[in-house]
Amino acid sequence: MEMKRAIHQFLAEFQESSAFKDYKYQQKRIKKVPGMANRINEYRAKRFEFQKYTGEDLFEKVDEFQREFQQFKEEPMVREYLQAELEICRLVQEINMAIDELVDIDMEVE
Repeated sequence: MEMKRAIHQFLAEFQESSAFKDYKYQQKRIKKVPGMANRINEYRAKRFEFQKYTGEDLFEKVDEFQREFQQFKEEPMVREYLQAELEICRLVQEINMAIDELVDIDMEVE
């Protein structure tokens, strides 16, 4: 029970962080603009594809992607949302890495 209380305390503090508040604010902003959330999701999905793409034409695909979304990414609302999302993702990664280091699960194969 003590651990659950500590987790809830941590989550309450996490929700009070400027990174979390900014992310939620930006999230609400984009949802107010019809189609904006879908367009951002489309951008993120295509960007994610490049992380696993192994084709020989990778550079051409990246150039095409950048041209397709250049103006979109320059929109202040989009830029601010993506920056807030990046910041919250990095914070979550940092938390996950700290837990992983603490737990130190032995994954060595002999």
